[in-house]
Amino acid sequence: MNTHRKYDITLLIVPYFLLLVLGIVEVWSSSRYFAYIKFNNSNFFLEREVFYVLFSLLATLFMSFVNYRFLKKITPYLILISLIFMMLLYFGFGVNIRGATRWINIGIQFEPSQLAELSILIYIAYFISEKEQYKDIMRGIIPIATVVGVFFLLIALEPDVGTAFLIFLTFLIVIYVAGYSTKNIGLLLFPSFIVLALVIYTHPEKLQRIIYFFGEKKVDFQVKQALIAIGSGGLFGHGIGVGNYKNLFIPDSYNDFIMAGIGEDLGFFGIFVVIAMFASIIFSIFSISRKSSSIFGKHLAFGIGVLLSIQAIINLFSVFHLMPPKGITMPFLSYGGTSLIIQGMMVGIVISICRGSCGEKT
Repeated sequence: MNTHRKYDITLLIVPYFLLLVLGIVEVWSSSRYFAYIKFNNSNFFLEREVFYVLFSLLATLFMSFVNYRFLKKITPYLILISLIFMMLLYFGFGVNIRGATRWINIGIQFEPSQLAELSILIYIAYFISEKEQYKDIMRGIIPIATVVGVFFLLIALEPDVGTAFLIFLTFLIVIYVAGYSTKNIGLLLFPSFIVLALVIYTHPEKLQRIIYFFGEKKVDFQVKQALIAIGSGGLFGHGIGVGNYKNLFIPDSYNDFIMAGIGEDLGFFGIFVVIAMFASIIFSIFSISRKSSSIFGKHLAFGIGVLLSIQAIINLFSVFHLMPPKGITMPFLSYGGTSLIIQGMMVGIVISICRGSCGEKT
């Protein structure tokens, strides 16, 4: 492996591992009070997070040694499996939590939209590499948009507007960079906005968030408490496990709002370090994408980088009241099983692309 590849992989792996470790610490710091009250075990979420992180690292290691070109061969099967899991949400296997059916229970409970994210990224890269010469409406836009649109609709109806928006925006950016015309891409905006508008309109709590943010200029309770926690942390924070505001007043402080806990414990300096580590990860992914000689590998790595960066930006913007809360977790940091494992697989795939892109177009 040459020096440039080692450099790119180091810039990816080191901050990725550090974020996972910080995530374990902050999940414990932000959840211990709630865990003790609900489960009589202050380490309830910590124990599970350690398990999830270990699986995520194993997923990273495994995928880094799988030839990424193999994913291209099994793309149709990945899409079919992801579609089956998504359909199970609507056929009696869905688990409703807080008004949204985002998880299925088939002996184990997991979130199929996370698998769908990865499958869609692989499909987009597969389609671009196989149909590179077709970028018109009939042969270029409609086939790929149909597949992405089916998943977009199923996820939006859970309802999970945040993840649906994340996937759709990633899709648009990837095909734009791949050379599809803005005019053709623009034709996809109208139907997608109609779907999102209908979902938001038929779910009052989501509509209320929009009205609060854009109309009445009110601050959502969760966001307000998060801002107070971050402000109380000052420049360097109270220290790990010392700040208790996040434990007492912020719902999901170990999940969607884990950055508030980091702000309280480690201050603005801690938030800056987290952002710097994310920047290193995204920079290395885009660098690997740019250097890849494989059309498939290039667009797959780029799609992964776009999705992770948009997800992190949405989470940060939601916590800092720069956009309405979307229920989007912070990659590598927030508590979660399916999301951490899939994100670990994404990192492993990027490493595989870096190690395996040696010349010919595939």
